[in-house]
Formats: sequence, structure tokens, C-alpha cells
Amino acid sequence: MKVNKKYIIALILVITVVGAGIASFIIFLPSKKSFESKIRDLMVKYDIPSLAAGIAINESLIWANGFGDQSDLDTVYMIGSITKTFTATSLLQLNESNLINLNGDINDYLPFDVRHPDYPSTPITINMLLTHTTGLTKDFYYAMSYYFDKELIQWINTFFGTSYIYWDPKPSLEEFLNGSLNPSGLYYHPTNWALEPGTEFFYSNAGFELLGYLVEQVTNQSIVEYVQENILDPLNMTNSGYNYLDFGGMNAIPYERINEINFAIPFYNLSLNGAGSLRSTVPDLAKYLIAHMNQGEYKGFQLLTPEKVELMHEKHVLIPGAEPAGYGLGWFVIDGIQGHDGATPGFLSSMYMEESEQGTYGIIVMFNRGSSFVLDLELLTEFYPAILQLLLEKAEAPL
Repeated sequence: MKVNKKYIIALILVITVVGAGIASFIIFLPSKKSFESKIRDLMVKYDIPSLAAGIAINESLIWANGFGDQSDLDTVYMIGSITKTFTATSLLQLNESNLINLNGDINDYLPFDVRHPDYPSTPITINMLLTHTTGLTKDFYYAMSYYFDKELIQWINTFFGTSYIYWDPKPSLEEFLNGSLNPSGLYYHPTNWALEPGTEFFYSNAGFELLGYLVEQVTNQSIVEYVQENILDPLNMTNSGYNYLDFGGMNAIPYERINEINFAIPFYNLSLNGAGSLRSTVPDLAKYLIAHMNQGEYKGFQLLTPEKVELMHEKHVLIPGAEPAGYGLGWFVIDGIQGHDGATPGFLSSMYMEESEQGTYGIIVMFNRGSSFVLDLELLTEFYPAILQLLLEKAEAPL
């Protein structure tokens, strides 16, 4: 792997967090300290409360460890937009079963029509949603009131002196999507659309929420129920799910850094199940990653056919400003590397895989310091690429 790929992956995290932007990334020179000592040093330098990481080679998780205040490997972290790979995998499973056509108009599967108001004759396809090329914005105008739960909105208002409104009762996913996409809808705003459909990559949580709803319409199950039954359970991912209440004292405490101080924020759930609300552990997520590393197979369970895995991991579109980085079907693709990053309040995470001379390897990292309320450039442009570099170099070392 060439070093510049590490810079590009770091840039992808910035895209995931803020939607776009290029930053300068610091690369740390190697030292004679042990691999795990280097991780601990970085955590101390950048005040990271807790972190878990793992390296998979071929069919096995060969190394994993937890660090910091909550060092147990069963500690559950939110994995943010890595959730999108699970939603995309769900859509590819439905395509395998001939229940959907990836190039089909999404209006064939929905109870309401979706069209860009300025381009009403251009169909929005499932493939456009999977590749972030629908023209939808990153988040709908009223996203915060819909995505965040009452406890988190109350904390934000108290801490920052804001007056965000918690909707009680909250509209259903169908009501929110229809109201946000229909120009006469209750939640519509012109900024919900950013570009002409089919023309350019524009990272969109909104689009993946629509994909989650599409799964619901096709299967008569919520995306949460479908992923549990068809991905988490077969892979024996027992410490993964969408609701923090299911994990009790195993949840990592989320922190946001403001004025150089880490502030704990309340545990929360997100109404963002298609795009970003899944939570997991390194050992659990490794099972899913290993399946994608091995043509869809993990310990006898075939998650997807090899052909569908290859289709997901192909570069379908380029990312403006981050070339040669591109996007597949729910996966970032940087030459031979495929994966995704995730960012939610109080958490950041990454999952990547690549083929090498030693075989196929993958890396996972999760930590509980986020950059959702105040842009934390130190975290995004210094700590993140440094920890990523350590993991990639360790994974690339001869077995």
C-alpha cells in the first residue's frame, strides 16, 4: 500500500463528518516502542477516553485489544456510517433474491413518489441511492429534530443554549421521508436537494434513510429487524444492535471535546437506522468484515454471493476533490482498499480491508471522542490518521 492512501482514507473521515473538505494530515515517524505502546501514547497525547481496535488476516481476527477507561473488548461503541454497509448489504441480498432491481426506479417500491422537483422526469434509482448520486443533500433540513432523541436534544439545548425542538410525538419514518421529499410536504425545504440526480457523488444520510425505508416496504420488516435476522444473527454478532438499552453497562460513554475539555454526553439512540445508528464491538464487527474479505463467507454462512460482494466493492463513482477515492455500493473504495468510517455524537470508527501478498487483511478501530457539535480538527487531522497508520502498518507486516 502506498502511503498516500492513508491520507485519502483520513480525508474520507472528514467527508463522513462534515460532508466535504480537505485537511492537512500529520504522519508520525516510526519509533522503537511496541505497537500497543504507540497506541497508548497517542491516546494520552490526544486525550482519548477509550478505544478498541482489531486486525483480521484472511479468515481470522489475529489481534484485538481495548485501551483506556473502558478497555473490555465487549465494550459497545456506536459505529455511525459503517451502518451504511449493512444497509447496502441488505439491498444486495434482496437483489440476489430478485425482490429488487438495483437499476429500478425507487417509485416502483414506495407508496409515494420521489423526484427532484427541478428534474421531475429523471428517475431516482436504487443504484443512485447506494452510490450517493441521487442529488439529495447530506441531511434533511429538519434532521436534528427527527434523528436525535429527547435526552440528547435536551443536553444540546442546556449545554449550548440552543432551542432545538424535540417532536413529541415523532412522525413515522414514512411521514418524515414523504414530508421531506414532497415539495408540498410538512418537512420539505429546498435545501433537501443539492444536485441534479445521477451527475455527481454527494454524501447523503438522507439517501440511506430512504434505502432503509425501501427495505421495510419490500420485506414488511423494519431495517432493524431485517439486519438482525439476516446479518447479525447468522454471523453470531451478539453484542451488536441499534438500541443502547440492549447493552446495559457495556456501552462506551460518549464524549465531545469543547474548549479542550472532554464532556460526557448522555447515552442516546438515533432515528437513523438506515444510515448511522448501529453499534457494535471489534470482535463482532470483525465477523462481518471477514465475510466481506472472503467473498461473502464466514464460518459456513454465505452473507452474499461472491459476485455481489465484488459488485459492492467496485468503484462506481469518483469523489470530487478526493480522487482517486471513489464509492462502490455502500463502501468507500481507494484503489484496492474498501471500507467505511462512522461518526456520531461522541464516537468515531473505521473499518477497512485490502488484499496484499500475505492475503486479505482488515482493520477496525472504534473510540469514544466525537466531532459532531464542534469541529475537532485535532481529532480528525492528527489523531485519526496517526492511529490509522499504526494499524495499517501492523496489518501489512509479514505474518
